[in-house]
Amino acid sequence: MMNLLAITRLTGNILLIAAVLLLTIMMFWGTAIAPFHVIVIGALALLGGVAQFMVSVMRPRDIKPAWDEQSVASHRGSYQFGYWSALIGFWALFLYSRVSNTEVDSSFLWVGVILMGAPSLWMIIATFLGRAG
Repeated sequence: MMNLLAITRLTGNILLIAAVLLLTIMMFWGTAIAPFHVIVIGALALLGGVAQFMVSVMRPRDIKPAWDEQSVASHRGSYQFGYWSALIGFWALFLYSRVSNTEVDSSFLWVGVILMGAPSLWMIIATFLGRAG
């Protein structure tokens, strides 16, 4: 069973991915991405980090089991996945903006969304596979 810190981490990651999915759905409905959208997703990521810090301070015994070797490896893997996702996303969105009428600034904002969402997606999958938590 997951402890409070692992549950807080998972909840923060799920909320972040839900915001990314909502923004993606809004895009298909015709909403253009704006800096405000990226700021909201960044604020959710920041709130998730603050919540984890608060749980760590209030329940220090939950820190060690929530950061075992598998969780640390998954955490490291999430940043590697985020890096490569952002790199591939950058080039894909750059090329897409060159062959379509998409503005480069909206592509740049989407790279930010990818960079924030990819590590959370990795950690959610790792948690449900039993590798983190």
